[in-house]
Amino acid sequence: MLPVDSLAGAVPLRTYAPRSGETTAGAVLLYHGLRSSMDSLDREATTLAAAGMTVILVDAPHHGARHSEVVTTMPDALTLPGHYVLLRLVREARDEVPSLVEHALRLGHRDVAIAGVSFGAFIALAAATIEPRLAAIVSVLGSPDWTPRDGAVPPDLQEIVAESPLVRHDTFAPRPLLLLNGALDDNVRPAPARALATKLRPIYEAAGHGPLVHTEYPSATHTPSEADWNDMWTTAARFLADAFAGAERAPPRTSRR
Repeated sequence: MLPVDSLAGAVPLRTYAPRSGETTAGAVLLYHGLRSSMDSLDREATTLAAAGMTVILVDAPHHGARHSEVVTTMPDALTLPGHYVLLRLVREARDEVPSLVEHALRLGHRDVAIAGVSFGAFIALAAATIEPRLAAIVSVLGSPDWTPRDGAVPPDLQEIVAESPLVRHDTFAPRPLLLLNGALDDNVRPAPARALATKLRPIYEAAGHGPLVHTEYPSATHTPSEADWNDMWTTAARFLADAFAGAERAPPRTSRR
């Protein structure tokens, strides 16, 4: 089935349905990288849909069909000025997720997960801290840490950084969480994802939650090899399919909002 473009309010979406005759395991909100659009993840969305789930690609705020000068004039995200803009974009996207979850639930999906790559993974992790109805979270080449690159947090960023997933790690359990990073990635460094997994592992293990899966690809940078990239998305598809299968046996989640 060809993907279908639609709008949820003012948010451009593209939906990939499972192949005819396959069971719809649930819906996955899928987010692209910085300065990109949902068009960049067509192949990855197809991979997930082939595993039996509905995929809803999302154009993040100021990207794709919503492109604006906020992204056009944005400084390098690794600089402090760029970091301010990055966090603005992540928080704007995060705050849209509850309405998108509601949209997917209205379409008849019992469970909704979220996944993203790079900037999109920042969004996925951030959304998990405010939206408990997300059934599973997948971060590919993302980070839960909102601290500026040099490690110093200016006074006007302290409250915002306090919203970061690494600080709010107690909001993740009991949901399945997959963290995939490149060990040689100097753009989105892997240490914060490793730190999040370290913080969460005792919580998940003690209560039998999860699963919690953290993998660093030894030779991967922020532009992984084709083999590593394919493995990441095959892993993500299998992880999400398993998460949806487990969610079917659990009671529905309710919103904090």
